[in-house]
Amino acid sequence: MPNVMSVLRAEIRRLARKESKEAVGDLKRQVMVLRRRVAGYKKRIADVERIARAASKGGGGGAMGRGGAGAAGEGGGKQIRFSPAWVKSHRKKLALSRRLYAKLVGVSAQTIMLWETGKSRPRRGALATWRAIRGKGRRELKAALAESPKRGPRGRKAKAGARRKRRAAPAGRRVVKRRAKKK
Repeated sequence: MPNVMSVLRAEIRRLARKESKEAVGDLKRQVMVLRRRVAGYKKRIADVERIARAASKGGGGGAMGRGGAGAAGEGGGKQIRFSPAWVKSHRKKLALSRRLYAKLVGVSAQTIMLWETGKSRPRRGALATWRAIRGKGRRELKAALAESPKRGPRGRKAKAGARRKRRAAPAGRRVVKRRAKKK
């Protein structure tokens, strides 16, 4: 019997080693992947620190010196900085009503009010137009307002006016017919 017990113990040890090796093998692979990621992150951090040092020295090298973050704020990049206070102060500086300022930007006066109060933000196209007019002077913008074609009213009131005009034509004909009958 002691021989069977030793054989059984040996078999149990072998199976336990095999299972633990498989479990540890998966963990080793995961650790290797994580070490690679950490090495990549360290390299990125080192690159960013190097660029930041170069930018702080004013060397002009690196991504920021070539127009990375600086151009983004100036309209060359993806994002244009916007502030409700800027819209309001610019409009006041130009001494324009919301309606005229909205005409310059190409939006409604209600939209300008919402921008100024911070209840909404401009879409990309309007933001680019706003940034373009922000760089112009008072005389230039007033000349642009004078040159812009006068458009008629839009919206509900304009549609109601168009309906009245359509109705007016047949009514005018009826009036002519009635006069003819009265004679």
